[in-house]
Amino acid sequence: MASRLQQAVKGAALNFQRTPAEINAAVQRLIRREQQTYDKVAAQRRPTFANTIAPLAKLENTDGGESAIISFLQNVSTDKQVRDASSEAERALLSSRMTSMMREDVYKSVQQVLENPVELARLDPEDRALAESMARQYRQNGLALSAEQRAKLKTIKQRLIELGIEFSRNTNEKDGVALFTRDELAGLPDSFFEDRETRTENGVQKFVVTTKYPDLVPVMQMAKVESTRKQMLYAEETRCPENIALLQEAVGLRLRAAQLLGYQTYAGFRLEENMAKTPDTVLEFASDLRQRMEKLAGVEIKEIEALKRADNEAAGKPYEGLFNWDYRYYSTLVKQRKHQISEEQVKPYFAVERVTRGILDLCQTILGLKFVKAADAPTWHPDVVAYEVWEADGTAFMGHIYLDLFSRAGKYGHACLNPIQAGYEKDDGTREYPVVVILANFPKPTSTTPSLLTHNE
Repeated sequence: MASRLQQAVKGAALNFQRTPAEINAAVQRLIRREQQTYDKVAAQRRPTFANTIAPLAKLENTDGGESAIISFLQNVSTDKQVRDASSEAERALLSSRMTSMMREDVYKSVQQVLENPVELARLDPEDRALAESMARQYRQNGLALSAEQRAKLKTIKQRLIELGIEFSRNTNEKDGVALFTRDELAGLPDSFFEDRETRTENGVQKFVVTTKYPDLVPVMQMAKVESTRKQMLYAEETRCPENIALLQEAVGLRLRAAQLLGYQTYAGFRLEENMAKTPDTVLEFASDLRQRMEKLAGVEIKEIEALKRADNEAAGKPYEGLFNWDYRYYSTLVKQRKHQISEEQVKPYFAVERVTRGILDLCQTILGLKFVKAADAPTWHPDVVAYEVWEADGTAFMGHIYLDLFSRAGKYGHACLNPIQAGYEKDDGTREYPVVVILANFPKPTSTTPSLLTHNE
């Protein structure tokens, strides 16, 4: 297999190792190429699919990978200067693209393609759908508005870009932290305390617990002390107070933008091209789902309440209600007592390496693929593992996949899949291959224990 893989044509691994200076230079190149492409399209005297729609579509392919990398690094780099440069690069790229998508001269060229019956007759359904979608995107960016309204919309959209980047930067950079004694963390397993940082507060040694998932979730599920769970939830939900004003401003601006474009609500604007089409459809679906689920939820809530009442009675405390910080803890107890399911007993069967290998093996079997570690691929952190993806028989290279699975400071705090580069055929007939990144925030291995996952994880 190895020799066949080496003989087949494969795509080069992308370079994720960028300095702030390299990021700044890259974004200037991307903006320059984008402006040149749009200028050329706008200058066409006889717009066609080939000289107008195709160049704009190809720009997404040719520059998409580089653009995604420099924007992506703000979510994963351990170097704050790189993260800051990446955030600023994204701001510049989004601003440039917003300006490009609001160019009236380019929109006119796109419209002329759609208004030319001879040109339309030459297009297959896929190309025609692309041209119609492109024209619709321009209209959604205000090209059907007056110049005055378009200027208002541009100001709003520019501010929304800034708000979004600032909001994301705050959530990535600022983790909540709480300090607890071992007694206050009663119920947590010994593995939770291995290699954990401690601090002295008022002469008492306490453990540092962050709002990152590997800390937050176990505390909310297993800490017996109610005040500990309450303090952790408060630390999580109040860790970026500055984002409240950003979100409030963004909600108002989104509504203003939608109304400028002729929609009653921002939801109406966003849903127009989705399956639901209207907010009423979504609300009707959600209402129907809630009515169906409330019957089941009522039974489960009574089970959880009974457990908390019993705990309070045993402790000689009055029952004051079921709160947000109680749900995960008592749901876990229901699993243990009613269904004899213990996450801690299950976890040793789900070491990260074993789970990862099992999932890759499953994909290989079902999809007819072969995953080969790319040891020489330049990544953004030593924890990252890169794989080449091949057809099972080694005759065709399919792309790259990167796994960044462990939590760390400054990293995006949730789990997601990031498409970095699209696969496409170049003008010379060769292929560019797709690249994706899977991010997670699983607990890192300790000095004595491998990274173990719950069944849900």
